Amino acid sequence: MRGQVLLLTYTPRRSVDLNVYHRWLQEVDNPFFNSRPTVRRYVNYHIVGNVTGSEHFTHFDLLEIEGDGGPDSVFGDVEIDAFAKNWVRLWGEVPDPGLIDQSPNYRVMLCEAVAAP
Repeated sequence: MRGQVLLLTYTPRRSVDLNVYHRWLQEVDNPFFNSRPTVRRYVNYHIVGNVTGSEHFTHFDLLEIEGDGGPDSVFGDVEIDAFAKNWVRLWGEVPDPGLIDQSPNYRVMLCEAVAAP
């Protein structure tokens, strides 16, 4: 399971002030995820323009998984689970963390490195 990364895609709810949201990413979200033992590295991105084509999301995060625990090591972290639910309340398009299907708020894909320097 070497080189596994979670790709998280999302668009904050329309009423969100992006300056406030980006400050929250810098001061709260990013330090939190980078402090978790199951996370090797976590980076937030904002799409600022389309070069070719377009996507339905405006933001994405890359979460490099530490060790060989795979995505279960991340999703099994109770603090990460609570943090994600709070993110949905604060910023999600559908601010209900109890929904079984959170895809209106965010999507998560498991990726593995195929080639790297």
